[in-house]
Amino acid sequence: MRLSFGDCTLDLSERRLWRGGEVVPLEPKMYQLLEILIKRRPAVISNEELDELLWPHVYVARTSLTRLVSALRAALGDESRDSQIIRTAYKTGYAFCAKVTESAAAEATPGAATAAKPDAIHLVWNERIIPLGEGEFVAGRGEECSVVIDASTVSRRHAKIVVRAGNVTIEDLESTNGTRVNGMPITVPTVIANGNKVELGSEVLLVKRRNASVLTVRMTRDQRLPGSV
Repeated sequence: MRLSFGDCTLDLSERRLWRGGEVVPLEPKMYQLLEILIKRRPAVISNEELDELLWPHVYVARTSLTRLVSALRAALGDESRDSQIIRTAYKTGYAFCAKVTESAAAEATPGAATAAKPDAIHLVWNERIIPLGEGEFVAGRGEECSVVIDASTVSRRHAKIVVRAGNVTIEDLESTNGTRVNGMPITVPTVIANGNKVELGSEVLLVKRRNASVLTVRMTRDQRLPGSV
């Protein structure tokens, strides 16, 4: 099921959010909060219930929920003072207030899943292309890392990248200068997608995804001949 609102689309089956055609990386708690609010729209969900749903059996300060809502609004392009998506019910809780259009997720052509090749995923750093296959990759300054980023602001073991069935996540490994996705610091495994910018310290890596199933374009005889116009 896909839920569209404003310039955003939330795919519940893939657990991914798009905004303006680009995938928006959401930390797990941010996604969970969005899913709770949008599924129970337009009802107001109390602060106490949200605390229990997001942090079950754990005491958290009220500021934890406030910060989480603020981060989610920023990801959605929403404003707290004139909210068009997440409404604040004063001293009570929050509600999803945007108009939502529902649609079924696009169905794959029968047999396409087995015939199609997985997308080729790679990182681009300083004009260097770093391909990523299926599996786990540690990025850092150390020579033992599978993705070596030799820069002074990058920790020896800076971040872990996991590629599973076409999905890519990155997790900071308690690095000195932190890991950011599209400028947002991350503290838990976070989805990254085509066009996202990953910062390891001050070094910027661009995520690129290419469809490996695209057929090679056949040149004409004239195009293959030297000197042909």
